Amino acid sequence: MFLHHATKGGWPVILAVALLIHPAWAGAQEDPSAIPAPEPIREEPLPPESIAQPALPTPIPAPVPLSLLETLTQARQALHLEPDAQEPRLTLGRTLFQLGDTDGAIDEYRTALRFHPTVAQAHLDLGTALMAKQDWRNAMTELQEAVRLDPTLVQAHYSMGTIHYTRGNVQSAIKAYQEALRLKADFAEAHYRLGLVLKVAGRDKDAAQELESAALAGLAKAQYFLGNAYRSGQGVEKSQIMAITWWARAFEQGLPEAAQALTQLRRLAAVKGNLQTKQSKAAAEAFKNYCDQLWLDFPDLDRGDQATETVGTTLLKQGRTGEALPVLLREAYALNDISHAALVQLYEQGLDGQLPPHGQWILSYLESTAADGAIPSRTALARIYAKGLGLAPDLAKAKSYLKGMPREEVKRILDEITPETPKP
Repeated sequence: MFLHHATKGGWPVILAVALLIHPAWAGAQEDPSAIPAPEPIREEPLPPESIAQPALPTPIPAPVPLSLLETLTQARQALHLEPDAQEPRLTLGRTLFQLGDTDGAIDEYRTALRFHPTVAQAHLDLGTALMAKQDWRNAMTELQEAVRLDPTLVQAHYSMGTIHYTRGNVQSAIKAYQEALRLKADFAEAHYRLGLVLKVAGRDKDAAQELESAALAGLAKAQYFLGNAYRSGQGVEKSQIMAITWWARAFEQGLPEAAQALTQLRRLAAVKGNLQTKQSKAAAEAFKNYCDQLWLDFPDLDRGDQATETVGTTLLKQGRTGEALPVLLREAYALNDISHAALVQLYEQGLDGQLPPHGQWILSYLESTAADGAIPSRTALARIYAKGLGLAPDLAKAKSYLKGMPREEVKRILDEITPETPKP
């Protein structure tokens, strides 16, 4: 059941502070500049949708959102009339921060606090801006004052967790993240960061549980690290299928680390014949089992003959094209030859007016897997470039995809794909 949920398909910037990951588990350290900042927590619920009054023939259109520069101008105009106004001052600070003027934002927040020293949100905003300048001590002072004034400020607890860890206070970081989650149990970013800190504290099982919560919420980084945990068996039962599952989810969101992890495993799985090792055989079997598990996402499908059909091809035959295409891609990336062949056919021929031929997304798949050394993808690209299917013919490039293959096989493929030269 867990795998079923895992395989089912499917932050304005405040700060950029990273947690360093234990290399034995994560396989890498997070680059502080590469970690996106969390979305600020909305302290008030979204307003209900406007209801048009019966007397009005048409609803009043929603106002067009202001640009940052327009917001900046309006806030300054309001402060010119009322210098001690709280909201315009905070708005000015936030807008400056979004525009990259951190020092200007800090000045505005401090001005706001001179007029309104007991406004918790102003302390939080100032603390956040100070974090961006890595002024951890003063940032912590502001955040602590914010939670003293309003203990329910989730973002303040979360940010204190980040500062605690950055300053080496792992246990305090854990407590701060846990408090944020006590206030907002579905805060995916807090689950993710708590998982990373728990790992550093040596609590592998607890760490994996927190990463799982964040991964199920759709956080690509959490999905990647959870995949690493399954690959190494730290905190969870070792499972290459589950590693592939979570890496694939992160890869679909464009995470480069996940793409690299899958590439390495595919290259291992592609080893055949006398060169095949126990590890390469296990990797190939894991990809096969991953494809088999995709059937769990579609209990209404008749599995039929799995030697000739996959989930993706079955959906395609039933006319469920929108569901079929992403599944075909997942299966093909998992080295499924049937789904690979279906994608090549879709590239060359399209699909009955539903899908035009020569889709760039299929070409990208072929180029990616060909770079991994996949023979079927290299052969398909040789055919595409030789015949000029969706692009200009390029026989030299076609031949380049066949380099390293047995001479007889290359000759056979070239005889198939190159047009005959007419006799004089």
